[in-house]
Amino acid sequence: MIDILIAEDNYEVRLSLANMLKNDSEFRVIGEADDGIKAVDMAKFLLPDLVLMDIKMPGLDGLRAAKRIKEFCSINGKNMKILILSTFYDDVYVLKSQACEVDGYLLKGLTFDKLASAIKNTSAGLVTLDQIIYKKHNMLNAGGAIGHDKVKLDTLTKPELYILELIVRGKTNAEIASELFFSEGTVRNYISSMLSKLGCKNSRELTVLGVKAGL
Repeated sequence: MIDILIAEDNYEVRLSLANMLKNDSEFRVIGEADDGIKAVDMAKFLLPDLVLMDIKMPGLDGLRAAKRIKEFCSINGKNMKILILSTFYDDVYVLKSQACEVDGYLLKGLTFDKLASAIKNTSAGLVTLDQIIYKKHNMLNAGGAIGHDKVKLDTLTKPELYILELIVRGKTNAEIASELFFSEGTVRNYISSMLSKLGCKNSRELTVLGVKAGL
């Protein structure tokens, strides 16, 4: 039997998942969390075999929660699997999920049979990716999504590199300007320079590059 913790802030979605899983004798739902902080606390206390984790949650997003759980597992010799269940595909989220060492990434809306199979495969130690994500992820790793075979940030100045780190962390231009005591115009100039150096079209592509580089 696979013990499962569901982390999902939408009550109806969480209830639906719990009811589906409870109808399968191979699964046991041992806890439900409606935000990321509760998910981390409950995972540490309940020690489930697998956490079914939403990404966008209040308090702490699913990826940060996943990272904390994995760090706890590493320190304490535990082996909890984390399966992301997201509403939509996003290059940045997929790459960040890799950095957080999650064990799988699925899109919501899949059939119960596919979800059950994914949970079993993930619990068995396999990395589970939604078919759509698998195809796009291979393109991204091959450079097809942004036209880069290898991420190279050595052309960036120290201020540019730090700004890129802030962009990866989701900071807005205004927040970056405030943190660095720059004007927003100066931040935009730095970003424009980075776009030119790295061959990117926008801040989103900068974010993908930064995540691939491990920022």
